[in-house]
Amino acid sequence: MVKAWMTAALVGALLGFSLVGISRGVSAENVGNLQSGREGNFSASSRQEDLVRLRNFVYPQGFSDQTIVSLENGTVPEDLTVGDYARLHCGESTRMVLHPCIVRYGERGKHAYLVVTQDGNMGFVDLASATGYYRSRVTETTSALAQEIDTINVFVDEFCAEIAAGARPADILMARGGDRPRIHHPIAPPNPKYKYQFSDLFSWARCVDCVGIIAVNQPEEAPAPTCGALRKQSVPHISYFVVDKITSKGHRSIDDGIAEFTRIANNTKR
Repeated sequence: MVKAWMTAALVGALLGFSLVGISRGVSAENVGNLQSGREGNFSASSRQEDLVRLRNFVYPQGFSDQTIVSLENGTVPEDLTVGDYARLHCGESTRMVLHPCIVRYGERGKHAYLVVTQDGNMGFVDLASATGYYRSRVTETTSALAQEIDTINVFVDEFCAEIAAGARPADILMARGGDRPRIHHPIAPPNPKYKYQFSDLFSWARCVDCVGIIAVNQPEEAPAPTCGALRKQSVPHISYFVVDKITSKGHRSIDDGIAEFTRIANNTKR
């Protein structure tokens, strides 16, 4: 079930200031509990406003209302594809992807590859093309994230300096066009509640021969607030977890992650 905290975290992500908040957004809790078969009471007729919010902000584009209602009630629809289940585990919402990933799975006697990244999901039939695309997209995302964090941190320094000089927050924002910098290319930390956050996808019975790479942020400790409750973003450190049915291992470089992913994929050819 997609809990209320998921919606709150994604809203926080859209505001662009707390990657720590984003980390609580998409985790094994909302997708892992689906396998329990637990019945819920989410009704499209009685919760229409909630359904619209879930469709427009929380779930990936293309998910039908019927699918959303089933997932909210703790049931994986029979027609949900491995690719769409992967999109949930990789933290895809309508506007962003929290954990850029690549997933290899069996389909009709062959292997297929799905890359889930910011503004660029794509399917492939061969390993080299899939990993090449994943590398290019994630490299672009990590670079953009670093630049966005730098921009936010400069803003925080300048904003707090003006506050210390006696300026009012509303006047500072108005002078800057009424807005503040945001994170548009997040890579979220793993949820600390879950030792194996992404295992449910790869151990799912329908996920045949599944192996994947999940990008997560393991940032430095959050700095103290600069002024009031406003604090800078931590320096990001991106790790690449290679996950299959029985293992999950983190790698500090995308090259090492892709090398391990390729090794496992080549050892399970169809």
